Amino acid sequence: MKTINAICLIDDDPITIFSVKKLIEVTKISNCILTFSNGQEALNYYQNTSNEVFPELILLDLNMPIIDGWEFIDAFSQLPISKKALIYILTSSINPEDIQKVKIYNNKYPFSVKHLIKPVTKDKLSALAAIVPSE
Repeated sequence: MKTINAICLIDDDPITIFSVKKLIEVTKISNCILTFSNGQEALNYYQNTSNEVFPELILLDLNMPIIDGWEFIDAFSQLPISKKALIYILTSSINPEDIQKVKIYNNKYPFSVKHLIKPVTKDKLSALAAIVPSE
């Protein structure tokens, strides 16, 4: 199975962080998991160009304090990043408006924005590993 260099998990729910981290460990799709409880913490990480680890996959919650998922994506797009990243919105919503907004964001920016319906499962993570672009 293909492995992902690093995964960034941005979610303010500690239960989601715990369960997704465990699933990543069980599936062994990555040995490096960075977690942040809001979008601002993650932006601070990505703004630091001296960081040696650049996560190829970002799992992003939408409803968070300080900076929500949409604001994170808008700010992330302004960073001078040359590496490829794939952003998956973690959502329990099947609202057509949310799905349409993901499509708009995917077309708006040079990086991919997709959605992943909660709950996250081993099969869903394994499928993501197969499509994450390699460096």
